[in-house]
Amino acid sequence: ELGRREINELHVEGGARLNGALLAAGVVDELLVYLAPCLIFDPALGMAQLPEGLARLADRVPLAFREVARIGADLRLRLSVIRKED
Repeated sequence: ELGRREINELHVEGGARLNGALLAAGVVDELLVYLAPCLIFDPALGMAQLPEGLARLADRVPLAFREVARIGADLRLRLSVIRKED
């Protein structure tokens, strides 16, 4: 549907479930991650909750750094998803 509407780029800001579902569906090309110099403990969730979980380390989603920038005290990471066919 997005292609029919000539939408080539979509930015999604989601929670762990939506992020995980999009990654599992293979529709994510790039991640823009902001990293603050602090730790948040339970009940905070991670960045992505994969629907099936991660049974083996080999099933992880590999990423490539494209850009690292400092934004105030935070870091902004631009990461590309590395697909198995790449």
